[in-house]
Amino acid sequence: MLQYDTFTLGGLRECSAAIRGKTAFDDVHIIHILYIFSCLIVSFIVPSVSVIIPVFDVEPYISRCARSLFGQTLRDVEFIFIDDCTPDRSIEVLLDVLDDYPERKDQVVIYKMPQNSGQARVRMQGISLAKGEYVIHCDSDDEVALDAYEKMYLKALKEHLDVVACDFYLEQEGSRVKRSLYAPIGKEVDAILSGKVMGSLWCRLFKRSLLKGIVPPVGNMTEDVVITVQALQRAQSIGYLSEALYHYHLRGTSISKSSGKEADLIRWKSFYANSQLVVDVLKLPARHAPLVFFKYRTRYYLQRYVHLPDCYRLWRNTFPEIDRYFLFTPEIPLMEKLWFVLIHLHLYHPWKVMTGKA
Repeated sequence: MLQYDTFTLGGLRECSAAIRGKTAFDDVHIIHILYIFSCLIVSFIVPSVSVIIPVFDVEPYISRCARSLFGQTLRDVEFIFIDDCTPDRSIEVLLDVLDDYPERKDQVVIYKMPQNSGQARVRMQGISLAKGEYVIHCDSDDEVALDAYEKMYLKALKEHLDVVACDFYLEQEGSRVKRSLYAPIGKEVDAILSGKVMGSLWCRLFKRSLLKGIVPPVGNMTEDVVITVQALQRAQSIGYLSEALYHYHLRGTSISKSSGKEADLIRWKSFYANSQLVVDVLKLPARHAPLVFFKYRTRYYLQRYVHLPDCYRLWRNTFPEIDRYFLFTPEIPLMEKLWFVLIHLHLYHPWKVMTGKA
């Protein structure tokens, strides 16, 4: 008996090919008719791509984002807006924009969380609602090139890819810098762990089946990395587009950009919780260089405050096992090793003061 994993257009094509090789000639015409009929049904039921868009406190930006989404050249798209109990008029602005795209109305889902829940739960809620063959995320204060999803989806189909990544533009205070997501084949997870590329969800198109049963993130810092590395670890084939198709707008008002000891401690706590999840899921050797550096980066949010006894203890107790081999890991930059030594000698803060960087 033939078995097929997912009821998708790609799966049906594979199923049809298998059937044609195993079925008697007399049955071929009937099966072809059933196949074509099934494809027609699935094309109406299963969107090509589901886009998950968290919405919270983005009233000034969501119009720009929504227009870039509704104007996509890929027509068969499902847009899932997750309202995280936004306190402003973000949803009203979204609905006003949607009125300008009547052909998109049946493709839009707006789901309101029961209470403000944060990015991690919002993203997982969006994944649970998605019906598309592929899934991608978009932050509601960013924007997407109008042909982004068409290019990524067609590449995925043409090359039979589980994941397609693309470059992006970092936009801040009028400046625009292209950033790459390229990583050698088989080294995608290592590139994220070592900080060479971002682990963001909004530049990666994932086959939805990769996201089933993943361990959910528990905090709102680096929650995207928890999801991304699990999907990449499961993927059999990964492709890359060198074109920047996403515009990441760096703002100074979110928790990830705010400053001060209290904000940094909140970031550290969330980062640490999700970093521990990444470590547990990947099950890499303790001395694996990208993993060592990833663990060390979890201490970054404490680094400014290591002259304070409580923060120094937190710094030392964050993945303390890396202290044994941090200095002997050749892949770690020399400057990071210098800071590591200065902190252990309680000289980091005096050095920052002396150099005017405190």
